[in-house]
Amino acid sequence: MPDLLATHIADLALNTFTSLPTKCKPRTLADGSREWTPMSAVALNYSSSLSITSAPNGSQLHSGNIQLISLATGTKSLPVSALPKCKGLVLHDCHAEILALRGLNYWLLTEVERLLSDDEYKSQWLEVISSTRSGSTSQPPFRFRQGVELSLFSTEAPCGDASMELLMAASEAAGKDISPWPTAAIHKDASSISGKALPLGRGCFSDLGALRRKPARADAEISMSKSCTDKLMLKQFTGLLGFPLDLLIQHSPETFLRRFIVYREQYSEEGYARAFGSEGRLKTGFASKGMDWGVLARFFEVCTLPSDFRRFGFEKQRGMQEVNTKSKVSNTSALWIAGGGSQQSTAVVEILVNGVKQGFKQFDEQERKGSVICRRIMIQKAVQLQRLVQIRGMAPADPDNGLLCNYSRLKSSHSHGHKKNLKQLVLASLGGWPKEYPKDEFEIDLPPLQCSNDS
Repeated sequence: MPDLLATHIADLALNTFTSLPTKCKPRTLADGSREWTPMSAVALNYSSSLSITSAPNGSQLHSGNIQLISLATGTKSLPVSALPKCKGLVLHDCHAEILALRGLNYWLLTEVERLLSDDEYKSQWLEVISSTRSGSTSQPPFRFRQGVELSLFSTEAPCGDASMELLMAASEAAGKDISPWPTAAIHKDASSISGKALPLGRGCFSDLGALRRKPARADAEISMSKSCTDKLMLKQFTGLLGFPLDLLIQHSPETFLRRFIVYREQYSEEGYARAFGSEGRLKTGFASKGMDWGVLARFFEVCTLPSDFRRFGFEKQRGMQEVNTKSKVSNTSALWIAGGGSQQSTAVVEILVNGVKQGFKQFDEQERKGSVICRRIMIQKAVQLQRLVQIRGMAPADPDNGLLCNYSRLKSSHSHGHKKNLKQLVLASLGGWPKEYPKDEFEIDLPPLQCSNDS
């Protein structure tokens, strides 16, 4: 029996993409070739096992209790040499899955903003924690309602270890050589980054279970962005809320990915079990370190769509199957983030090229080039909301009130530091990840806290 919730979420995503303007979609070029791209989307829903009285307004699970939050397309990532020039305004990783997850984080920031600015607004998904303080520590003042689930739909298998079998099968079927790339190509420029061998990119198909970088041509400049497989694997330990959202929303079981939805032919049982599962590479890696990974992880369920489920019109496989039609990957990304709140605000729609909004140069000085989900804009929005939380007495004041602060310093000084340590522990169990130098660093202007007598 097909998973009706999974098919409903996938339908919502496909319908939403169809409704987007033509500029958001891959093109048919003058030479007749067609562009393709993967698409990913994040939805919020209530557990189908939730009792009727547990859901807001006493409602059962139906389309009104499923909301598509974000949607994205894309396949590009930045080379490591570009990171020092980003200044928080250029997206490092524009793969569809990662953009969609960042879109979720931005939408949740706007949901927190609505709750803080409108006392009459009641969120279907978030609630205010009545007591956020415990001794000298404080918890974020918001959390997901009990029973909320996070689902991710993708039209392609995630790059990296989970897709190795699929990649080998597709390459062999197309008559391509799947022999490993030369070691010199795999470790090109390694000494300039870490002084030692780097994690693999696309090559060495037979090296299963390995941590991998974002794939690229053998002659391409190195990217230090982790594969989507590895990023999703890490989310099983840290949850989907990244910095700076975890300053405002409490870590809980509801912040973890509940299900990953894919087309049936984009699923390899062996590959997914090895990459993500409780009996795969994680179990082997942690056992070698004498650690119990089971108490740290929340593994997501993989749901495959029925074989006759409607197709995404711009997938790679579709373009390759059409007679006399060439197919090439699109160099743009589309981002859609739902509107919401009591006024049903307008959705965000952006076209991204080279990590910035289309029409802007990648490394010019204009802040307007930055996507709403770039580091600088996200942290600025979060800091403003955190100041409002402090003014309203929902959290203690920050000792760095009104100071310029380095992004990495601010990130490591809050609870996100625990997530960083946990990620390093997981990566170490799988062989480790080299330090990423150079970095994308920039200063944040922390606005002074204006407390009134009646706040």
